[in-house]
Amino acid sequence: MLIDLHIHTIATPHHSFWEPEALVAAAKTAGIAVIAVSDHNTTASVAAVQAVGAAAGVRVISGVELDTAFAGKLWHTHLYNVDPAAPAVQALCTAVVERNRADAQALAASMRAQGHRLPWLEEVEAQRAPNLADVAHALVKAEVWPREAGVEDEAAGMAYLLRHQPAAYNPLSVAEVIAVANELGGLAILAHPGRSKSVYAIPADAADIAALAAAGLHGLEVYYPTHTPEQVAFFREQAGKHQLLITAGSDSHGPRDGLRGVDAQLCQEFLQTVDLKI
Repeated sequence: MLIDLHIHTIATPHHSFWEPEALVAAAKTAGIAVIAVSDHNTTASVAAVQAVGAAAGVRVISGVELDTAFAGKLWHTHLYNVDPAAPAVQALCTAVVERNRADAQALAASMRAQGHRLPWLEEVEAQRAPNLADVAHALVKAEVWPREAGVEDEAAGMAYLLRHQPAAYNPLSVAEVIAVANELGGLAILAHPGRSKSVYAIPADAADIAALAAAGLHGLEVYYPTHTPEQVAFFREQAGKHQLLITAGSDSHGPRDGLRGVDAQLCQEFLQTVDLKI
């Protein structure tokens, strides 16, 4: 049996394109029997995909991928197998958006009060409420903050923010996700721990994993498209050392990405924990 436990739908704004029917059909075609919908900071598509999946014989596990931080670093954390409409889950999603928006407004106001013009941010504001990454991006584009060679302006701006003005960002903590998972009988899993994407994803080392495990983390997304064989071996070792569950996912954002089925046996304990026999 094949599984894919990290998929984004049209509920993830701006850059995800899986419609429920197309997603389930693609899973069926690929021979994937179990998928998880884990959109960024929203559970809006979970029920719809579950309904389509039930009719087609595809098991759909509820999930959400939350923007979080822990011990001064930024992480993405999956919250799996909880009622997507539960007030505590919705509160987490709302907190991510509202804290980020408030931080963005405060930073933009502060910079404008200092006399800095941010024309690119004005373009964003004409279309939608900017997030903190938009403001950081605008500050680099306006040359208020420095560029970094080989790094996208948005990532360079966020990196500068975290290094020089860390108090300006108040993200959700991984510990808050763990607390809700424990309250609702769900699972908090660290997403793509080996991915390297500037400040947004710094590969987790043994100390990071030990600290997160001590805080109550339930598992690691060991199998991920950009993880090297060496990373997979390392994260498998760490999962065993700290008694963490193992998951696997494609991080697909639409039909162009496709799905990535992984042998369910690799994630057997996770599937058993969510009452799915293999």
